[in-house]
Amino acid sequence: MRLPKSVQQIADVVGRDKALHLVRQLRQQQAGKTLSIYVPQPERLHINHALVEMLGYPEALALCEEFGGTHLFPSACRYLQRAIKNRQILALRDTGLSIEEVAEQLGMSRKWVANVVDARDMVRRGDSIEVVARSVKISPLTLGYILDIDVDDVGPVTSRGERRAASPQMPLL
Repeated sequence: MRLPKSVQQIADVVGRDKALHLVRQLRQQQAGKTLSIYVPQPERLHINHALVEMLGYPEALALCEEFGGTHLFPSACRYLQRAIKNRQILALRDTGLSIEEVAEQLGMSRKWVANVVDARDMVRRGDSIEVVARSVKISPLTLGYILDIDVDDVGPVTSRGERRAASPQMPLL
């Protein structure tokens, strides 16, 4: 699953799991706010710094060497939580549960569960992600996260079409 650029730059230094752990920790500490953390210069990193507590000293030092003296503003990655829950749809369906049973167990609508299952089936048949997205009305990027496939961000599911010409206005008397 693709990470946002702001998290990927952290993952490139400390690894994917540690980067996601950092994001989770920041989300807990900074609920409802834009996530941010100051990364000190390497010589100013001390054992009690928040980065050390969240990541451990070796990873915190690596971040300091790469981004020392700057603030990082990682994405909250909320889509990951949704993608994990949506993947549960497929796992429960694979155990033999009906669409209705899966929807009830996960607290989701029957239609959403059916769309996710249909999307997976269409991708397995070899349909393009754009065709699948239009058929089930789920964005290609969201489908990529749910089905754990790489997709290009191809834009909205439905086009808005051409704009109509403005209607003539009558002068006010």
